[in-house]
Amino acid sequence: MNAVIGMCTFCEVHGPRVVFTTQTYKTYDKDDNNTRKLKFYGPREVLQEANTRRLTSTGGQRKECEGCEGLGNVKYLSNDHENRTSFVSAKEPLTEEVTNLLAHACIRSLSCELHLGKNGVCYFGDDTRGHVLSHAFTLKDAQARGIRRSCSFIIFMKDKQFLLNMWPFFVDNLRQVIKELQDFAEKQYATDENANPQRAARLSSASGGLHANRETARGMPRGLPEITNEEHIFVRIHMWLVWILSAGARHFVESSATLDSPLSGFLIRYQDFTENPEFSEISKKKFATTILREISQQISREHFKQLLFACLTGIQVVVRGPNNQARELLYALSSLVPRSCRRIQVDADEYKGINECNFLGVNTLVAVPVPSPHICRLDIIPEELKNSHQQSLILRWAGKLPQKLPTLVSKLEKYIHNEKLEHNVLRAQFIAIQEEWANIAKIVHAMRGRGHRGDLSGLIMSLGAGKHDLGLIDSWSMGLPSNPA
Repeated sequence: MNAVIGMCTFCEVHGPRVVFTTQTYKTYDKDDNNTRKLKFYGPREVLQEANTRRLTSTGGQRKECEGCEGLGNVKYLSNDHENRTSFVSAKEPLTEEVTNLLAHACIRSLSCELHLGKNGVCYFGDDTRGHVLSHAFTLKDAQARGIRRSCSFIIFMKDKQFLLNMWPFFVDNLRQVIKELQDFAEKQYATDENANPQRAARLSSASGGLHANRETARGMPRGLPEITNEEHIFVRIHMWLVWILSAGARHFVESSATLDSPLSGFLIRYQDFTENPEFSEISKKKFATTILREISQQISREHFKQLLFACLTGIQVVVRGPNNQARELLYALSSLVPRSCRRIQVDADEYKGINECNFLGVNTLVAVPVPSPHICRLDIIPEELKNSHQQSLILRWAGKLPQKLPTLVSKLEKYIHNEKLEHNVLRAQFIAIQEEWANIAKIVHAMRGRGHRGDLSGLIMSLGAGKHDLGLIDSWSMGLPSNPA
């Protein structure tokens, strides 16, 4: 997992600064028999570049103080010999390119990005400068302006979807790290206040007139070891971040696909959308997307939107007509949602409620409830009963579409009606966008399952969704485990 985690602080003298970074390096030795333990499992050129930059650095570069100096030239190294992986912590990444990208992310994290709440989380980035998950927080510091030092952890990756999929894991574990840092800082702040109450000292400084040295009264910015009163605080942070990176790598695998590939980094894969066993024979003859396109040609565009909306948001869909035709339509309509969200009854001899199935197929002679906002009915008109100009399908639904449709409904409807898309291309588009929205639902579900029941609008917005998508997200979440890993 090629993520870089950095700790940033806002120095009152020099502005936003990266004070600590941890990065993973792994060897991909083709010789499986090579079990020799190495001191470093990354490319040698990386160490050479880092040494060259250190030797050529001069005092003419950025000025720093104790508040933003961080580790200085010290580096920490931990090795996982079994997985042939090295974790390196330093003040800045070992390569200049990543250093520059991280410095830019640091400035955005502490200066201009909007976090939800004072200690909130946000996402920003692009394919050029990388993608960043930023978690802002503060540490109590008796000598800081406002008695608090602004800090953040930033996680930098090149794969946006993979980073967002990891959101719940990163946020939960970073909050534990932040809490321990804040506990250390709180204790030191209490000690400082007992020894020298800052309110009195600052009032005394303010009454000293224009010539009073306020910087001296407040004190120059202090480093993290002083703020927390932990001499080996950077060793602690190193171990925390190494655990996060190593644990993340064990549970998630980053795709090596190119950044513009819609299939890279997904936790839910195409296999989660394959057909149910009862449709195996139909799937050998026709793609589901081919049948969906045929349906769209048999009903009005507005009715087709209603049908997509019902399927994707959990409204019960009842297909009534000859068994073979009903079965084919159910195969196509149920393919719109993940397998975990499907409860299908085919060739039923009586109506079954939404608690038993959300996709129901019945014969024309079976009595079914009248259409309502919770039941969408698709009737198949047999050829012998059809008038010369009558369509083969009739949709009946008493509900009303929202003013703004869920994003997935709008996109799928446009794909279906785009005649320029050949069936193979259409199918590939469906697979990609279905996987994307299944993972959005999974991430939101995972955050709720970990107790984050508050406002998740920032997370949802970062994932590319909005309030109009919540009905779909909630419906798809119902098919996921109640206690997500």
